Amino acid sequence: MNYYPVMDFTTPQHRGLLSDIMTNFGDLHNISFEYIPLPLQRFNHWFEDNAIDFRLPDNPRWTQSSTAGLIYGEALVTVCDTSVVLTENSDIPMNEVTRLGLLNGFTPAEKWQQKRTDGTLTIANERSVRILTRMLLNGLVDAIDLNIATIKSELVSLGLPEDLVAVAKNISANGVKYRISTQSQPDVLAKLNRYVIENRDSINARAREYGIAAGTNCD
Repeated sequence: MNYYPVMDFTTPQHRGLLSDIMTNFGDLHNISFEYIPLPLQRFNHWFEDNAIDFRLPDNPRWTQSSTAGLIYGEALVTVCDTSVVLTENSDIPMNEVTRLGLLNGFTPAEKWQQKRTDGTLTIANERSVRILTRMLLNGLVDAIDLNIATIKSELVSLGLPEDLVAVAKNISANGVKYRISTQSQPDVLAKLNRYVIENRDSINARAREYGIAAGTNCD
């Protein structure tokens, strides 16, 4: 999926922060990566079905990340998944959110668990950021749990002003660690881990340039 500026591997001219990290690492170590965008619905079968070497991004806490025997790398970046609302609704309290937009395959944040248990929250799962953005603009959902930079990117591509949306002030944000996993390439993963650790400051600076919060506090 197009999740720019975090990532967009849907075209040969891949772009975004994860692409920058992998391209810079590959150039340094003379490694060439081929990127194959696959549907999230079979995320936990990617290795066995598609003979891939790495899964990017990945996180052992994600609902669909259930492949056995995986090795997970260092967090490439911590992405801040905010609750994005229309700007005029930026003061909405959490208990007034009854319809939440979420990308297909994404795991709902723990903060919504009680409302889901109570039956006071409906989750609208859609396949693209663009569809979710249109739903928010048309009042079909109250909020979308995504990094706000991705929503603003969609607004720009639609010829609309970025300030139509804002982060919900009264709803906590979640720092989500985007990692990479492998079953068959531990040596390459070890090199990537060293690269990430040694270049953490520059990676975080690049994340800030893209508008992606780079810290676990989502500040």
